Amino acid sequence: MQLHVFNYLDQYKHGSVYREFLGLRKRVLVDGLGWQIPHNSEVEEDQYDNPTAVYSVVRANGAVIAGARAAPCNSQWGEWSYMLKDARDGKIDAIPKDLLQTYPESASTWECTRFVSANTGFARQSSWAAEHMETATKLVVAGLCEFAFDQGGEHLMSLSPLGLGRLLRSFGYQAKTAGGGYRCREDGRRYRPFFMTCDKHVNRGLFQRHLAADQTQWELRCPADNLHWHPQKQHSPLHIGNQQHG
Repeated sequence: MQLHVFNYLDQYKHGSVYREFLGLRKRVLVDGLGWQIPHNSEVEEDQYDNPTAVYSVVRANGAVIAGARAAPCNSQWGEWSYMLKDARDGKIDAIPKDLLQTYPESASTWECTRFVSANTGFARQSSWAAEHMETATKLVVAGLCEFAFDQGGEHLMSLSPLGLGRLLRSFGYQAKTAGGGYRCREDGRRYRPFFMTCDKHVNRGLFQRHLAADQTQWELRCPADNLHWHPQKQHSPLHIGNQQHG
């Protein structure tokens, strides 16, 4: 099992991981939830997949099983900023314009989007996957949180189903809801903005506990100058490469 943390421009250093993540997004969001978003027969990709984006992706047994994307809230790529702000400005019809009272505009807050996992389908094929999916989810969150923290980020923000806050708190993070919620007309689920503190101690505790738990199967791949938790210092054989609606 491998955790890959990388920015958009470094995707080529991680083989097929980025494309596999796009494929997982298509299967979960388009095929599973019925979202009307840009896609072809194999992958889903949108305007926020651009050089401002960072990805945290877990791969196991030859396939990507979980991942998410994030970008700082001062991002700008052409006419696009970040998802919630663009919705406020009327650029995304499917998301209400007034979910937040104040919309962050600095790099101290990062927006997390496209948080998906192969939870259902993969678990049906493998009891191993069912047992380890929560670990994969923890590592996806910790990877994004650690990257954001290292770049000056203090909080992650996400528009997600209502259970996310409880899940993040169970991982050890301080998470709270903010603003209003709404029901997505495409999948029927309720969504609400969440803010989570980028706590480096929780991040590194998760890395220490889960990456070192099975030294024969875990590998951490990320830019060493951006993610400063070094398994070598824990006397582990794990490898860090030099090459990093919602």
